[in-house]
Amino acid sequence: MSFSTRHRDRERAESFGAGAGRYDRYRPDYPQELISDLQQLKPTSVLDVGCGTGKAAAALSARDLPTLGIEPDERMARLAQNKGIPVEISNFETWDPGTRRFDLIVSADAWHWVDPERGARQAANILPSGGHIARFWSFHVLEDSILEEFVKIYNKYAPEASVGGGRQKSTESISDPLVNNIDFASAGQRTYRWELTLSTEDWIGLICTFSDHQRLAPHSRAALLKCLRDVIENLGGSVRTSSGTFVQIARRL
Repeated sequence: MSFSTRHRDRERAESFGAGAGRYDRYRPDYPQELISDLQQLKPTSVLDVGCGTGKAAAALSARDLPTLGIEPDERMARLAQNKGIPVEISNFETWDPGTRRFDLIVSADAWHWVDPERGARQAANILPSGGHIARFWSFHVLEDSILEEFVKIYNKYAPEASVGGGRQKSTESISDPLVNNIDFASAGQRTYRWELTLSTEDWIGLICTFSDHQRLAPHSRAALLKCLRDVIENLGGSVRTSSGTFVQIARRL
């Protein structure tokens, strides 16, 4: 299933709630530089689509930006609410905003679960002219030496899953699909670069938040994780990543 049609896989889309606590613990926060750039848009109200456990919403709220979350999974939403984030339980496409409007919509590692056509229409209805929508997601690439070992393990135990820490496609030529809509124009895109050093358990915890890893058969997942742990421990008990967060921003016409 392609990235653009992933929203149709509702079982996969709704698999995160079962591991909400693990997601909140192991998914890294978003770069503060990104949050600062969103703040520079000077929004007075923010809507976080697919807010999950509130990682992006909490960072925005900490900058005194009033943020409302929309989240279809009650288990994920509960953790966001525990952080003081107001959350309404709904899919974005079917959510009724009433008369409310927001001048910034964000979606952090979640827009690919939204129907692109219905989501674009909903965003256009909610944003005023001059408002913005920022969709962003993070990736974590391992050093070649450890990645080579991981590829062998995935090929043996989990060939149906993407290799955690695998190299990402270049973001240079990625066009913003919202820009093809008559309601939006591009307001730029950027990749924020950063690095992580993660212990064995932190890396295993992170990849276990990925939906394709969650859906592995229990025996395959157990074998995969054991071998990954062994490799990391043999290399000193930690991994280093070259990480990034890629953002696309569109402006409502």
